[in-house]
Amino acid sequence: MVNLENNKINLHLGNCLDVLKTFEPNSVDSIVTDVPYGLKFMSKKWDYEVPSIEIWNEVLRVLKPGGHLLSFGGTRTYHRMVVNIEDAGFEIRDQIQWLYGSGFPKSHNISKGIDKKFGAEREVVGINKSSRPNSKLKGQRGFDNQLGNADKAGVQNITAPSTDLAKQWDGYGTALKPANEPICLARKPLSEKTIVANVLKWGCGGLNIDDCRVAYQDEQDAKEGRSARKTTSKGQFAAQLKDDKFNRENRSQIQGRFPANIILDETAAAALDEQSGELKGGASRFFYCAKASKSERNAGLEGMEEKEIFGDDGGTYQGLSNSKTPDQNFHPTVKPIKLMQYLITLITPPNGIVLDPFMGSGTTGLACKNLDRNFIGIEMEKEYFEIAKKRIEG
Repeated sequence: MVNLENNKINLHLGNCLDVLKTFEPNSVDSIVTDVPYGLKFMSKKWDYEVPSIEIWNEVLRVLKPGGHLLSFGGTRTYHRMVVNIEDAGFEIRDQIQWLYGSGFPKSHNISKGIDKKFGAEREVVGINKSSRPNSKLKGQRGFDNQLGNADKAGVQNITAPSTDLAKQWDGYGTALKPANEPICLARKPLSEKTIVANVLKWGCGGLNIDDCRVAYQDEQDAKEGRSARKTTSKGQFAAQLKDDKFNRENRSQIQGRFPANIILDETAAAALDEQSGELKGGASRFFYCAKASKSERNAGLEGMEEKEIFGDDGGTYQGLSNSKTPDQNFHPTVKPIKLMQYLITLITPPNGIVLDPFMGSGTTGLACKNLDRNFIGIEMEKEYFEIAKKRIEG
């Protein structure tokens, strides 16, 4: 075990099932984790299955009654993860959807495949507008199949079907573009008869609504957010912000919209705003969070050896990054710090202990450090454990 931040952060290297068995029952306040999706990503052994009922049994045991669990899952295998969580004894409370605009589909162009099968040459009829010379994505299968084969300069050509069968299947593929990751919200059953009694005994059971409200953009946005109630006159909103008595009596109206089970990145938010109008109840009602940038992924890892995150499919698929660009943080499922901070705030009481039994490169721990929360992380892969340690230390 490694202790960091004056023992507020404890990192364990090992199999989570073995490590969890050493913990006392009812000893942690929340679970925030990004588990293996069971997609056999790059033939990684750790991604062959979703976590078992046995693992969730141990997670349930160490969580306090009323404590919440938030677990990311893959769109194809989410159901398997949630069934195991429920069968272990958790109550399934909701599903949060993180929507994003980046990522390429793992889609096979059927028309091109037919022409290739019969050895027919396709006519180049144009260049894709999304084509970028010397693109770092050149040669990655998911990118090429969707946009057209890339030439040596990284330009994606648009080709026309050659055979009659290829013409019949022109425009057909095999997959949609990934644009969301589901997050399971579950709770350990209460030990007391009421939620109030449980909260008073264990300090767990509720969601931190007010600290996770989505702030109003301006006075107009606030009026629309309170459309079901009486709206204020122009200028009154600014005055109310300075009125302590008003803030105490109307806290929810001033703080922002009630948190929803949808989280957007900027691209998805812009698409919604374009359809609904930026100030007419569009994306402003949801929490924003973009994917982790390269600088965020690698912060604190200066001097570490860079490695490629590369699979057969390229691009981003079901939240897994298959980049050819070398990274010091080469974990394939790095989540944004801002997103993890939001989730931790939502389900963790003040001074609570957050557990991540599938720590990966340590983003949950880094978010806890930023929030000054206690954290316990478990990771079985030594190379990812070292990345997590350095990121949190840095």
